[in-house]
Amino acid sequence: MINISDFLSFGGQTLLILLLTSFTCALIGSFLVLRKLSMVSDALAHSVLLGIVLAFFATKDITSPLLILGAAIFGVVTVYTIEMLSSTGLVKNDDAVGIVFPLFFSLAVILITKFARNVHLDTDIVLMGEVIMAPLTTISYFGITMPKAMFYVLIAFIVNILFIIIFFKELKLTTFDEEFATIAGFSSAGLFYALMTLSSFTAVVSFDAVGAILVVSFLIAPGGSAYMITKDLKQMLLVSLAYAAVNTVIGYFIALKFNVSISGMVATVAGITFFLTFLFNREGLLTSLIIRHQNKKNFRLELMIMHLGNHEGEANEIEELGIYSIKNHLMWTQEDVEKRANVLIKDGLAILDNEKGIYRLSEKGFLKYEKIKTAYGM
Repeated sequence: MINISDFLSFGGQTLLILLLTSFTCALIGSFLVLRKLSMVSDALAHSVLLGIVLAFFATKDITSPLLILGAAIFGVVTVYTIEMLSSTGLVKNDDAVGIVFPLFFSLAVILITKFARNVHLDTDIVLMGEVIMAPLTTISYFGITMPKAMFYVLIAFIVNILFIIIFFKELKLTTFDEEFATIAGFSSAGLFYALMTLSSFTAVVSFDAVGAILVVSFLIAPGGSAYMITKDLKQMLLVSLAYAAVNTVIGYFIALKFNVSISGMVATVAGITFFLTFLFNREGLLTSLIIRHQNKKNFRLELMIMHLGNHEGEANEIEELGIYSIKNHLMWTQEDVEKRANVLIKDGLAILDNEKGIYRLSEKGFLKYEKIKTAYGM
């Protein structure tokens, strides 16, 4: 019999469970991000608790695999209820999510506190998770003993990969052009509910170990970060896996260093990497500000080059290009003139004619002047 603990330390098993969970969620979560269903992941991660509770009441066994089945089915019920409400046109999709998942989650909490006080269905554990404890509960199949959480997450990971590989073309088509997919004969509704079923199953097998909050983070943060970097679906899936790995490893070791919640720290790191990507990606907030500033700077330099090229050699060039008079024609301050002139001189585009007391273009500057005129259609 092979025992995973013989090959991995306790901490190694915890990290592997986290990595498998993050990869499993990132794959399916990327499609939720693309389909603008991010809030649905929050609904799934919370409302499936009611499915677990109802399945427990039916089986009276907290370890029964039927709890996972019941939770997955109830996840689909959650999605169907949200879609039914939003399809009426009377309730927006976000509003429907905000109505349905608090209702189902609250019912689960009430049932637990009323009828299952002595059962290991702690709502705090469900929310935050205790992944460090996951290796303690093991399961044996085919002569292999491994943590129960790892076994179920591994199954979900394999199922998600197979689903994406087999239906990649259909998923891509229905995600980016649903109308064309319908015309082409693809069942958008069928794929949607298949995707939601897998999302529900993924949420169920994940949140028992890592908690609902980290499940939502795993589902959305890597895909959301990846989408800001690339719009190619294959690349997005790979980048989301990279983000999932980085968030998990960094969060895990920081949590150990400072003796804090592993799930909480991994979710925190995921949020930080998302905001860093938001700020510094090619179209990010800070990047946009930097590019805008650079464009403004380049525009002023090009404006000065155009002014020098247009008036050099004319009868009034001393007035137009004079060291102290050019500011009146460019409508700049003397400081602005000297600042831009020094840049142009440093780049070899302009020279200072001390004899006439004017700025003029160098040979390189004239070539730049001609390019600018061509670019602006002059």
